[in-house]
Amino acid sequence: MRMNIYMIGVGGQGLVTVSNVIGAAATIRGIKALTSETHGLSQRGGSVDVHVRLGDVNSPLIPMGGADMVIAFELLEAFRAVPYMRDETTLIVNNRLIRPPTPRLKLPRTDELLDKLKRFKSLSVVNAFDAAMKLGNPIVENMILLGAAHELGLSKLIDEEAMIQAIRDTMRMPDLNINAFLVGKSLVRR
Repeated sequence: MRMNIYMIGVGGQGLVTVSNVIGAAATIRGIKALTSETHGLSQRGGSVDVHVRLGDVNSPLIPMGGADMVIAFELLEAFRAVPYMRDETTLIVNNRLIRPPTPRLKLPRTDELLDKLKRFKSLSVVNAFDAAMKLGNPIVENMILLGAAHELGLSKLIDEEAMIQAIRDTMRMPDLNINAFLVGKSLVRR
């Protein structure tokens, strides 16, 4: 079995950290993991995308239309992921709009953007930032999204125990991050 996960967001949101946790969890279970990231102007709030390929794969880059799962850490960035998607792609979108550093740019409303994404049947909207704030630290927003991804399909390849062990082994503040991961799972549990 294999899985292609395409993640997109804004610099500083922890996408690379999530890919490291997924890779560590895959390694714990003996699953091949390849990753590739594009940072661009990420340190200036620019776009970041990360490819994570698990299982029987030979290239770290996901082909266009080849993503099994897309995790958009920021609402506007979700639209950049569309070329990687197909009808069966699981789409997880953080309900957070981060203003681009472009002066006088008029942003669409959040509900307008979400409405455009509803054409994807497997859309799950997660309010990860608010959930992270309830946990007392906005930095765990990424672990909440990872938990949602695990609940919505990543668990088919990597079990929860391996994910928790990878978080414990690779993260500072492991208890807070594990708790955030579990909160993310609960937010999308059906």
